[in-house]
Amino acid sequence: MKLKKTLHLAVWIPVLLVSISAISVDRIKMHTESLSAPAREGRRAGSEGAAFAAQYIASQLGEMGFETQMQEFGGNRKNVIAKSGTAERYILLGAHYDGQGRGFPSASDNAAGVAVVLEVARELKAKNLPVSLVVAGFDDEEQGLNGARYYTDHPIYPLQNAAAAIIFDTMGRSFIDLQTFALFVLGTEYSKELAEIVQKRTRPEMVVIGTDLVGPRSDFAPFAVKRVPYLFFSNATHKDYHGEGDTPDKIDYRRLADQTSVIVQIVEDIARSTAPPAFLAQPVYPSAEKATLTRYMTQVEREYKDLPPAYRLMFADLKSRLQTDNSRDALRVATSALLAIATPRFSRFMLSLILAPYFEGLGQPAIAAASYEEAAKWAQEGPTRRELEEKARSLRQ
Repeated sequence: MKLKKTLHLAVWIPVLLVSISAISVDRIKMHTESLSAPAREGRRAGSEGAAFAAQYIASQLGEMGFETQMQEFGGNRKNVIAKSGTAERYILLGAHYDGQGRGFPSASDNAAGVAVVLEVARELKAKNLPVSLVVAGFDDEEQGLNGARYYTDHPIYPLQNAAAAIIFDTMGRSFIDLQTFALFVLGTEYSKELAEIVQKRTRPEMVVIGTDLVGPRSDFAPFAVKRVPYLFFSNATHKDYHGEGDTPDKIDYRRLADQTSVIVQIVEDIARSTAPPAFLAQPVYPSAEKATLTRYMTQVEREYKDLPPAYRLMFADLKSRLQTDNSRDALRVATSALLAIATPRFSRFMLSLILAPYFEGLGQPAIAAASYEEAAKWAQEGPTRRELEEKARSLRQ
């Protein structure tokens, strides 16, 4: 595939208002709005909107003094790769810039994630770090992490020189649209050094959990496969996830800027650490996972006035089960239940393929039946819905 230097592109940038945040709220908002504007038509990989996004990212990084390149991998898809510094050892900052396509602004997922990367890069470049910075705007994440997979298989900078990969996805909205605003941090279980740094910078809104609870859902996964220490930052899913309502006006830019400031501190700590992060052969999971998931289930029960019966039954069982069940399965199922309620229109798959079968296997037919019934609500009329309804009926007999 072809690798070429990117010409400096003149992108119109409005005059910024002065921000009192360490990270510019105005710049984060500007990036997010520019990338998720209607003219971008959802930035689907290979489209003109995605090509604009790639050039926008390259231009912004070029103005900061990064050396930028395009890594093309077919179908008009390209990763934007930029570097600052001369040290062989580097930290990679990455986020995918592609979106869901026409009619889907894809602001939280992932225009806001790109905005965070750009501002983290801006802050860190001025700090005279002992490592280089590599910034990656990955294309075609939505169709299977294809940009990040291509990069890790064809790295421009050797992966063995990467101190860590720091990945951002789905930023700026509240998980499950709850009143609290959480920052999820995944990946600490694979590096003692990263775990210690995150612990030092922990804040009340930070939620540290094992990656296995959500699965390989974003661009951190190809780096994990290559055993590169990583951290994945996300504010997680919400009702408009992958939907037409994922618009830039719903981003909480002030909170996002505040969290970006903390992330800058964490990455700087990694860069200056005397003990380079090492990838653990066996994960050491965070100790607070059970308490965290229990707290979220309780909060959903409290804030959701019309919580469907399936979730009330599941949450009651899981909260009790987590007190004595030390398996990862129980934690994964609890996470799946929370992810399902976060975006109901996509819940059918988790309800019918993970949650209902789990409770069937435990000999809990009432919970399994309610789960199939809830899944049927979100299935189109036809064989799939009838099959789900029949499963529920058979369990209730």
